[in-house]
This record gives sequence, C-alpha cells and structure tokens, in this order.
Amino acid sequence: MLALGSPNARFQPVYVGDVAHCFVHAIADDATIGQRYPLCGPKVYTLYELVRYVGEIAEAPRPVLTLGPALSRFQAFALEHLPGKLMTRDNLASMQRDSVCDCDFPAEFGIAPTALEAVAPTYLAPGAVRSSYDGYRATSGR
Repeated sequence: MLALGSPNARFQPVYVGDVAHCFVHAIADDATIGQRYPLCGPKVYTLYELVRYVGEIAEAPRPVLTLGPALSRFQAFALEHLPGKLMTRDNLASMQRDSVCDCDFPAEFGIAPTALEAVAPTYLAPGAVRSSYDGYRATSGR
C-alpha cells in the first residue's frame, strides 16, 4: 500500500521534447526575446491519478491510501529526514498551488503538446527501451 500525501494536488505535465522544441524555436526567433511562455501538457491530472497511472504502466499497481492535510504534513516531515528526501514540507507546501496552465499551448511554436499517455509507456512500461539501462547500471561496477 502506498500512503499518498496531497493526493488532490493538480499537475499538467509537459513533455521535455516539447520544451526543447520551444527553446530551439525561441533562440531562432527575435520576437520571443524578453517573452515568457506557459508550457504545459494537454491534460490536467491529480497526484493520485498520476500515481495510479504510473503503477498501471509499470505493471505494478498498488492500493493508494490518500492522506488528509494533517497526515500529509506528518508524512512530509518524516520523509524529509530520511536519506534521499523523497518529499519535504517545502514540496508539500508547493503542492498547495496548482501546477497547471490557464491557457492553451503557445501557437507561435507550431506544435501541439504531446500527451503523457504517448510518451510515459516508452520509459515506464516493462520492456521499454530505457529499462535496458537498468541492466547496464547493475553490471557497471559503480
């Protein structure tokens, strides 16, 4: 079972390839100098939905126990004191604000944002091309 703090936090993940495309385009276009652009993916998800989706793709679904505000704070406090800091109280505080765009993907970049569902299986699913890197890491001697 997975205890999940701040399960209703909202995110709108954007594909790194789309961000890279926008950077390259912006470098070549003087009209983008001094401008800021909101870059978000095409769909909004809750943290709960993302965690469930990753479990499904990885073929490792787990029951998810959603935590309320008080238990979320306790979880963040405990996790920030463990090696690796999986979560901190600062992370929890930042999840109180939606990490989403309130507009469409900027048309000046000439692309539609890539859906999470189109790319996540290529690196999270068992047998995905990138999963072979685990074997290389295991035998690298590092």
